[in-house]
Amino acid sequence: MRKFTTIVFTICISIVCFSQTMRPTRNQMCSNYLAYEVPNEKYTPAPKGYKPFYLSHYGRHGSRFHWSQDDYTFFYELFQKAESANVLTDFGKSVAERVYKLNDYATLRAGDLTLLGQTQHKGIAERMALHFPEVFSQKNRSSVAVLSSTTPRCIVSMSAFCTQLSSLYTDLEFLTECSKKTMPFIVTDAWGEISDFQSKEEWQKPFGALNEKYIKPQQLMKRLFSDSAFVANNIDATQFMRKFYDVQASIQGMDTLGFNLNDVFTEDELYGNWLVQNAWWYGSYGTCPMTRSQGVLYGKTILKHILDEADMALSDKSGVCANLRFGHDTGLLPLCGLMQLEGCNAQVTDLEKLSDVWRDYAIIPMAGNLQIIFYKSSKSDEILVKVLLNEREVDLPISSDIAPYYKWNDVRAFYRNVLEN
Repeated sequence: MRKFTTIVFTICISIVCFSQTMRPTRNQMCSNYLAYEVPNEKYTPAPKGYKPFYLSHYGRHGSRFHWSQDDYTFFYELFQKAESANVLTDFGKSVAERVYKLNDYATLRAGDLTLLGQTQHKGIAERMALHFPEVFSQKNRSSVAVLSSTTPRCIVSMSAFCTQLSSLYTDLEFLTECSKKTMPFIVTDAWGEISDFQSKEEWQKPFGALNEKYIKPQQLMKRLFSDSAFVANNIDATQFMRKFYDVQASIQGMDTLGFNLNDVFTEDELYGNWLVQNAWWYGSYGTCPMTRSQGVLYGKTILKHILDEADMALSDKSGVCANLRFGHDTGLLPLCGLMQLEGCNAQVTDLEKLSDVWRDYAIIPMAGNLQIIFYKSSKSDEILVKVLLNEREVDLPISSDIAPYYKWNDVRAFYRNVLEN
């Protein structure tokens, strides 16, 4: 019996270890381009007598075209040049044909929301209404305060979300604003500062080593081009691979395109590119010790807005049942790290092991979202909250014997202290 128990225990441990280190799917290895995966989540019931009455939300825009028109043009012109020089392999010709079609389809649409992106937000809104109907059916709380980034893809995401919600609850009043004045509550423009702290050797050395180990474009060049001299004289192979990684990744969000570029990278090449991309996000906006977690500080204005608006809503002075915010991955990722949410707060110095505990696509997929739901009971003055990340319950770094539900007073005090210190 003891021997049998030992065998079962060993198998269970092996399964757990394997599940933590197994590779993501091909779509997931596309990093923040992952098209939103609808969770099959069974939520923990609220403590007896508690009902939801207020909700605070931050959502990234949905699936979009690749952000850079220059990249579309770069590949279009490069493959045309290679075709004119007669240096494309048969496989390269197949890729070139698709690159030309992609360029034609995406021209003047770089960064724009796709139809799938709109569908993602409609779905999130519908599930929000399904799971928390009490929030949106209050007579004395019928206003929804909505902020959006000034970027068009966020505005269209907001429109899709609110249109779906209003079709389900026709008495809701939407108080929308989209302006430069409110942008600090949506996202902080920090590219210059991130470049500064990523230039330090303590980050550059391990990140450079990761790049050198996993970004191997030589075989890709051979599959596409028949002349090594042409490649040497015309192509920065590493830059080509990294740019093409983004372009091919974006296609999963274009549900009307009719083709993909999934065959360009081998499984190992895609995995290597994702490991590097995952590490880049971690060092940019994550809780990375080598960059002293500076990136998460860009979530401070958003977190403060969440706390301030919750204080106003809970005082019963605003009549607001929900605060909705529509922004970017560069807002959602630092916010989740600053809040030290489960799966977002890893402290890793060995980038080779980062993907075991921290995965960008699980935090900032297209249409990624954070929902904080507030609950009250007629039999208690204690307000409770629960946090969903991409519609999945997550733990907070706060003690609670009813997790994933937490006392709002404890949560508020903890995060006010985070902001002050």
